[in-house]
Amino acid sequence: MSTSTLPRRNTRPGGRNWPLLIAALIISGGSAKTSSIIMLAVTLALRGYKVRIFDFDHQRSASHIACAMDELPAGQGTVYDLMHGASLEKCSMPYRYLVASERPDPDNPGETLEAEYEVIENLQIVPGSRNVKNFDTETTQEGNEQLITWFRELCDEYDGDDDVWLIDLPASLSKLGVSVLIPFQEEDEIMPPVLVTSKEETDLKATFEELAEMRQQQNARSRRRKTAPTIKHIVMCATPTPGRPDAEGDATVESMTNTYGGHFELHKVRWSSFIRQQHRRQAPVHAFGPRNAAPIEDYNKLATALGFVDLNP
Repeated sequence: MSTSTLPRRNTRPGGRNWPLLIAALIISGGSAKTSSIIMLAVTLALRGYKVRIFDFDHQRSASHIACAMDELPAGQGTVYDLMHGASLEKCSMPYRYLVASERPDPDNPGETLEAEYEVIENLQIVPGSRNVKNFDTETTQEGNEQLITWFRELCDEYDGDDDVWLIDLPASLSKLGVSVLIPFQEEDEIMPPVLVTSKEETDLKATFEELAEMRQQQNARSRRRKTAPTIKHIVMCATPTPGRPDAEGDATVESMTNTYGGHFELHKVRWSSFIRQQHRRQAPVHAFGPRNAAPIEDYNKLATALGFVDLNP
């Protein structure tokens, strides 16, 4: 069956006004959350979906790759401004990647050529901010208790035409992470990217436990609107290849398959030097890798498995 004839994912489940929500989360630092968000976002945008990335990690890695920290327009908002009442439009900017860095002008000694960027159609990003690390403290201050529901209010008030919001979360379920997950329903997804090591497999177990605790606590506070952040798909990142064998990786893949394979969809993303270059190049693999690069093939398979058929076959 052609992927163009597969059923398309419903991006407005239940007829709601805000888009489908997909968050990369695992209680583990240095994982593949940002790489997965960037690769999936660009894949979906190239397939014709309107996508917006939210960078909630104070390290701002997604914003760096998307050149959303370089030469920003005056007055450009960030996720921190967004959670404090700024408009989504003011806090969003087109996703772009670096084509050429700032460099000396060979035709005019002493002059400098400006950096050049290429914009990816259908894709926007809300840049990150170091100030998000203050969110937990702010919510405990008198008069700020309702700040915890800011993202749910953003969803309720949304009136645009985005298809999906992809969310890069920090490696913890702090109050910031909880505030973002509150509007999640069963049709939305928490998608853990797991580097295939024993440590990250253990961290995945902790992620399940903390999500369950978060759901229980939040739903005990609200009988009217239940939160249901749910894991359906797990991405196993940097899986070994014939050219890069790895006994630890193979053992972890086998263990995860035995533990989770009967209950969740597991997806392999093969190890690739291209993924490692995204941050340095400030560009997604799609911009500099060959069309058959393993990450492009694997995230295309993931997009199809998630129900995002190609709208531009």
